Amino acid sequence: MKKQIIINIIFAVLLAGCAGHRTTTTELTDEQIYNRAKEYFDNGKYSKVIEMLNELRYSPSVWADDAHLLTAKAYIESGQPSLATAELKWLVNQYSQSELVEEASFLLGNAYRLASPRAELDQEYTRKAIDAYNDFLDSYPMSSFADSADAGIKLCREKLAHKQYLSAELYYKMKKDSAAIIYINDIRTKYVDTNWRLWADYLEAKIRIRQDNLERAKLLLQNILANNPDEKLRKKSQKLLSKCSD
Repeated sequence: MKKQIIINIIFAVLLAGCAGHRTTTTELTDEQIYNRAKEYFDNGKYSKVIEMLNELRYSPSVWADDAHLLTAKAYIESGQPSLATAELKWLVNQYSQSELVEEASFLLGNAYRLASPRAELDQEYTRKAIDAYNDFLDSYPMSSFADSADAGIKLCREKLAHKQYLSAELYYKMKKDSAAIIYINDIRTKYVDTNWRLWADYLEAKIRIRQDNLERAKLLLQNILANNPDEKLRKKSQKLLSKCSD
């Protein structure tokens, strides 16, 4: 019995000794904490990144802005872009002189865009994304992120145009053609640079066929085909055009 107790004590001492040699965040410098978090990020362990940088982000450390940016990236990569927006806005507003503000400003547009829901739902975040991208481009027109910001704006505009198209399509299905045409014309006016511009023409062609205005339908469909639409729209337009010619 005594022998077993002694063995248990020795084992406990050995465990305590091993524990005493574990490295905790309190034993690391701020730079080491950040570098450890960066390793977690590179290995896809985003929850570890967020946990590791939890205190460093709001400390007076010179690494605090880096911690905010990396945390925001971890939120984006882990599918939590709405949480990333808070980190990025804090960095931009509180560390306006940081060299990281440029990237953070660009990523804010990305975070808003990724946080926006499906096209048929409210698009407040999509509009915020466009505003953020434009603010970024105004401040950093020569940035290496500028082309990506332009691409982000295009994606956002495609989504807003899609939402308008879905509204037009709904009114078409309800046989409220006048209301559908209002949304179609809105796409033509505001989103002429999107793919949904040609889809709007296709939807109007369907409306005109229903109204027996075949000449207008033909013109719309021929215009679509002349502008090299995507494969799906091309096939639909060719099929509808053949009906107009029957």
